[in-house]
Amino acid sequence: MNTAGARWLAIAVLGIAAQFILWSISEPADLFSDFYKAYFPAADRLWTEGAVETWKIDEAAAVGFVNLPILAWLFVPLALLGEPAAGFAFLALGVAATVATFVLLLRTGDFNPTSQAVLALSILANGPLINSLREGNTTHFVLLLLVAALLLRRKGADFAAGLALGLCALIKLPLLIFGLYFLLRGRWRVVAGGAGAIGGAALLSLLVFGLEINIGWYRNCVEPFIGGAIPAFNVQSIDGFLARLMAGQALLLEWTPIVTPLWHKIARSIILSAMIALALIAVFRLVARTTMPSHDRDALEFSIVLVFAIVASPVSWSHYYLLLLLPWALYLGGRLPDDPIARRLMVGGMLLASLPVIVLPLGPDIVGAVASRTIISAWLFGGLLMLAALLRGALRTNAPEAKSPAAAP
Repeated sequence: MNTAGARWLAIAVLGIAAQFILWSISEPADLFSDFYKAYFPAADRLWTEGAVETWKIDEAAAVGFVNLPILAWLFVPLALLGEPAAGFAFLALGVAATVATFVLLLRTGDFNPTSQAVLALSILANGPLINSLREGNTTHFVLLLLVAALLLRRKGADFAAGLALGLCALIKLPLLIFGLYFLLRGRWRVVAGGAGAIGGAALLSLLVFGLEINIGWYRNCVEPFIGGAIPAFNVQSIDGFLARLMAGQALLLEWTPIVTPLWHKIARSIILSAMIALALIAVFRLVARTTMPSHDRDALEFSIVLVFAIVASPVSWSHYYLLLLLPWALYLGGRLPDDPIARRLMVGGMLLASLPVIVLPLGPDIVGAVASRTIISAWLFGGLLMLAALLRGALRTNAPEAKSPAAAP
């Protein structure tokens, strides 16, 4: 067997082992829990009752479908299959989307056989990705759209890229920040595409469901998560981290937003203000960095905005961190700045952000008190490390250009 064959055989063995372990231990305990409590019942209700509320399904699904009501119609064909078959059909679609994402990621940079293998193993052993697939969530589909948007931008298809990003923002609201970024950058065709996707979906939702149901959706599924903080273990945001600092292990399984004290609001404001200031300075310096290839500059800016959106959102679920596979692939493909410090930050960040999503058995002792305030936020810390690496690369505008070797890690 030649070297390439041996390498891919090793990746296959390690990948299968990682998949077996992750599917065995990853949350949630009930397979396809998000799909069965939100996407499927909403689609089934639309099919049987027409344009009605999609979020108040029954007591087992208090919030139900949390996206814009019109998007629930995308799941109606799955509802026709019946509950058990629909879950596995959705899983099959998710696996296909993940494979397609890997193929497209290989087009984002200059990969050699080693870096291709590293990327493949990074996907196979990614805890948040397994969490998203196991829950029956949609975050892995969003990753595919994000990669497509980046590649469309490279080809000059700005309007199409904006459409893809607009659809991403409809599915995962924190990604609305891409609209603000491209607006500040004056990328009007991207903005037009995103506005067209979001505006078109909103208009269609109003026409189909009416004003009252859409307002009810906002008040029930969006507004409660803006003012409060969720301390649950799988909320990997600044707000979630600060809430756990206050509550410890007492509320790790609490998914209802809690009222935050004044110190929480002050600390959150200081942290986010510092992050926003650094991100703006970094992007503005990148704009003036004429010596950097345009594709690499766009990749770095895109990565900064994406990672910032994830860590700064009021609610970032653990599976959101699978989106970090995009900047990780750009790093492996030599599209992001690299030096020994950046390498440590990127590798360390990716390792933390790829941990399996599990509930740690913490007791009411000092270990539980410390762990609930620290290691429970490992995915957030991983995202912050990656953001630090990206901002550092952007701010070092006067340093010699250094592209990461394809197999740096």
